[in-house]
Amino acid sequence: MRNAALKPNAPPAPNASKPSQTPGASKPSQAPGAPKPSQPAKALEASKAPHASTKASRATNTSRASMAPTAAGLPNAASEPKAPGASKAPTALPAPASRPSGRGLSASRLRRPAVLAVAAALALALAVAAVLLPRHGQGGDPLRAAATVDGAPIAAAELAQAMAAQKAKTAAYYRTTYGAEDGPGFWTTPLGGETPLAKLKRDALAETVRLKAQQLLAVREGLTDDVSYGAFLKRLKAENARRAKAGADGPGVYGPAQYTEAAYYNLQNSDLLGALKEKLEGGMAWTDERLRAYYGAHAAEFADQAAVQADVVAVSFAPGASLSEREAEEAARAIAAKLDRGLTAAEAASGYADAAKVTAFALDAKTARTAALQTPRLASGVQELRPGERTAVLRENGAYVVGVVTKRTPGAAHPFGDVRDGIRARLADEAYAALVDEAVKDVKVVVRHDVYDRLAVDAQR
Repeated sequence: MRNAALKPNAPPAPNASKPSQTPGASKPSQAPGAPKPSQPAKALEASKAPHASTKASRATNTSRASMAPTAAGLPNAASEPKAPGASKAPTALPAPASRPSGRGLSASRLRRPAVLAVAAALALALAVAAVLLPRHGQGGDPLRAAATVDGAPIAAAELAQAMAAQKAKTAAYYRTTYGAEDGPGFWTTPLGGETPLAKLKRDALAETVRLKAQQLLAVREGLTDDVSYGAFLKRLKAENARRAKAGADGPGVYGPAQYTEAAYYNLQNSDLLGALKEKLEGGMAWTDERLRAYYGAHAAEFADQAAVQADVVAVSFAPGASLSEREAEEAARAIAAKLDRGLTAAEAASGYADAAKVTAFALDAKTARTAALQTPRLASGVQELRPGERTAVLRENGAYVVGVVTKRTPGAAHPFGDVRDGIRARLADEAYAALVDEAVKDVKVVVRHDVYDRLAVDAQR
């Protein structure tokens, strides 16, 4: 499906002397028409093989993957060349023509008050726009398409929503991988061959493409007819108007008195995708044999948590301890080395007098919650270990700790009849994910760099 190209800005009007205006909101490209209805036989075939990639109709075309916003990095993607003159200022308003004078006054004297009035009005309009319009870096109109998915536009504001959701995750990645903290220059400083801003935008685009893909599936299934961001904003305006009219205690008004753009965007998509998933799963069915086979292959997942017992050696560096933090870490690593040679926890810690203490640790279904709150690293470290295996040296609660598992008891398995519905739900989830993944591979993504490249971190709402 071809993507509708955005028209470049009109050339500036001659003799324009007024300051350039904030661009007006251009109409987003209309979402493509709904594809043909899905075939029951195909849905059934997909449901019988939930782990296999389920072929989706190309007309549904959905998209999500880890993708770079370039033709080389996106599956079936193309980069639209930058529109000529895209960075130029919008066309300025021409000065109003003077009217003929009937009182003998010169035309210039008559024109001056009109010019001043227009200039004042224009300045006021620009000031109001600066306050009311969301910031999208230098991206301009928030409804302009930053990319398209099989012709359906991803508005700059829509991509900004995904950037806001991804920001903390991206910052955490660079903090963990490179030790870089979010601060001045962080988002535009290359690390590992890429700036954090470039990765943020790339990951946000992948998320938004996958979302748009599912929205197009919803169009195909007759659940909605317009998935453009402009249509969403109209629904938001109508909903907030309804709430304002009804009042906080009015009938049918639940939640906040007024929705923010981000909150209503998430709510709308959650409701739409929930309805889509429910409709698609309605055509899926599994035999009892298939359910039992899945139960047998994943028996450990349908059992209670295993009970783990461990001996834990802790070397404290808290205030008042005999060792500094560096000394405590060195002692803990020396103890871990002795554990690796087959010594017990008590034997390994015996040479450190009162600096190292050995305690018993139990993790099971009853203690898991408390352990996760009090000693999360230790609890996470021992839960999958077998007897004789140890954790890494962990820094927790003012001490360096190392735990060695002494006993592990498998959790009790739940009968098949008790988990039948859970297995059916899990198979449905896997089938739906496979359907979306396959559809993502089929769509064509076009990045419109005249908008995409201008989005910055301050574009987020």
